[in-house]
Amino acid sequence: MNANQRAIWIDEVLKEVLAAVIRSQPLREALVLKGAWILNFHLKDHRHSADIDATSEPQWVSTIGDLKEQMAFFEEHLVLALRRYFEAQSPVRFVLDRIRIVPNRRRGHPMGWDMIRAEMTIRDNALSGVLGLPPVEIEIAAPERYGPDAVETHQFFGAPARMYSLHRIAGEKPRAYLTSLPEYRRKMGGGDREFRVKDLHDLARIVRAKPTTDHDFWRKAANEFRLACESRYVDCDGPTTFKQGWDLARSRYEADINLDAVTFSEAERALDSVLQAFANTGVFPLAFPLPV
Repeated sequence: MNANQRAIWIDEVLKEVLAAVIRSQPLREALVLKGAWILNFHLKDHRHSADIDATSEPQWVSTIGDLKEQMAFFEEHLVLALRRYFEAQSPVRFVLDRIRIVPNRRRGHPMGWDMIRAEMTIRDNALSGVLGLPPVEIEIAAPERYGPDAVETHQFFGAPARMYSLHRIAGEKPRAYLTSLPEYRRKMGGGDREFRVKDLHDLARIVRAKPTTDHDFWRKAANEFRLACESRYVDCDGPTTFKQGWDLARSRYEADINLDAVTFSEAERALDSVLQAFANTGVFPLAFPLPV
């Protein structure tokens, strides 16, 4: 299986995993879907993603309990959802071999923002002679603050799914990029991280669909940006904060073959226009001191 075949196969499997998750009422109540799959849905186009992204629903977290209880819940209900969905197919193609639920930090996040990762090994009866099929993953982020209309319900793979709205994604993408930059890494006492240049790519895709002349959309996106930053103590003075290590961001962007649908120049123009739209709402500067 070459790299292209591997990517196509992962897409096929993740579609089936999403369909199974959406059809489980306990999982629908616990999760809000986000990330590349949901952005692709809103924009009606495609960027390959190697996993499924979701965030824990805040009210559900307050009810279910600590991280250990959350992990036990996801192990139980993901196994039930996947086996029920796979076994209902005729003929049965996919079989869940193993699921492993792990936190992304062995000792827990110092701020309590523990991400849970579900690693699934799935057998494909249509590829019985192929060894070493890659595992697929769901990444479940810690809950965040969001606005009253940031979560929507849409028909997705034949079932109702709770997902981030497009304006929520438009506000979260620039926040996600900031969390990978040196200033934020120093604030949180962490080491260096690869710049999240894919977020610049996705922001440009959103601007193609929603130009910054759509003032109502970008006003709502600016509010979601503020709430997203507040949730993770991300400070931002505006363009100067975003342009840290800009030459390095350019080189990493242009080296990523998965981002060739949008040139770096277009991504830069899109970011500049979004930041101007945000500035027009008065959202800058943002400063959130760490709690003592």
